[in-house]
Amino acid sequence: MDGAYSLSVVICAVDESFTLDATFRGIDRFHLAQEYLFVLSQNCTSDCLATVQTICAREDCRYVIQSGFGFGNAIRESIALVRGSHMIVWSADDAIDSGCFPELVRLSEAHPDCIVTVSRWLSSDSFRGYNPLRKVINRVSQKLFACMYRSDLTDFTNPTQIAPVALYRSIRWEHDGFDMLPELTFKPLKLGVRFIEVPGKYVPRQEGKSHSRFSELVSYYLRVLQILCMDRRDILLEKDAAE
Repeated sequence: MDGAYSLSVVICAVDESFTLDATFRGIDRFHLAQEYLFVLSQNCTSDCLATVQTICAREDCRYVIQSGFGFGNAIRESIALVRGSHMIVWSADDAIDSGCFPELVRLSEAHPDCIVTVSRWLSSDSFRGYNPLRKVINRVSQKLFACMYRSDLTDFTNPTQIAPVALYRSIRWEHDGFDMLPELTFKPLKLGVRFIEVPGKYVPRQEGKSHSRFSELVSYYLRVLQILCMDRRDILLEKDAAE
């Protein structure tokens, strides 16, 4: 990949405040990102907005109120807006231990054409406080997805990953809600993009509430199956599919 490496960290937020601040500081302490972009929901809380406005007093931080609705829409807008050569969407509720961030960046800089992603299953002390039933479902799902996609990845369902922005901008993103999440992993996999995993611990939510529903979980699995049946022309934007 040509050009200088630069990293944009995207944080999408709705009702987080103190965990949002902790998330930012946990990553910023390493001084590895060139830009922070906060994408706020139209119905974000006043505390969330105030927290972001305080952080964005710095020149390397900015925020936008998303024009559409849904987590997927927020990610799609961030892909269009980031200024770095690479980007990562980091959870605003501090759900992944930021201690893995330097290794993510190091490997991404060394392998700029790859996607470098967090695997909770490679961490010996992950999933503490995670719902036991959901943990079992997650583990079984990882094995199933590995077989379906003939991949040695251990964590397909955690979208905490550094990816080339040019790659993301070449992909046809289809959904605005949580249906977008499987697209982030499985569409690049179908394109043959190499993934590199880094161990990362899951951290129990301390603030706000989960906005996912059981119906969205079912929709997630359906999207995984649909993407499996796609070819490059289905996944890439027309100008990129023709190349």
